[in-house]
Amino acid sequence: MKSIRQSASILILSLTAAVAGHALAAEPTTGLSRAQVLADLAEAQRTGNIVDGESSMPRNALHPQQYPAQPQAQGKTRAQVIAELEQARANGEMVYLEDTGMQMKSLPNSQGKPLTRAEVVADMEKARAAGQMQLGEGS
Repeated sequence: MKSIRQSASILILSLTAAVAGHALAAEPTTGLSRAQVLADLAEAQRTGNIVDGESSMPRNALHPQQYPAQPQAQGKTRAQVIAELEQARANGEMVYLEDTGMQMKSLPNSQGKPLTRAEVVADMEKARAAGQMQLGEGS
């Protein structure tokens, strides 16, 4: 009985070692050639996009005067943001409940518009009658 357990253990260890050895022997492929990696390194050094070892910040953030200016992404105007907000409201794309992530358009009976007080009260009464709400909930 003991020899069968030892044999099984040895077999399992041998298979594990063989699989692990094969996995370690496989070379990772990055898809980049040595020349591409060296070119990327040279560009990062030129622009300061290399992290400083002491501060853990990019060198171009620590010493911006030593590196070429980084292009800034153009922001949106206030009017553009408000227009996008109104369009999202009209489409029912606004998040309704943060904890569920539901959107207005996905709520039943809303057709992308907020429910009226009367609709909410009617839904609560239906839920109470069906036993889906505990006493004290929704009051």
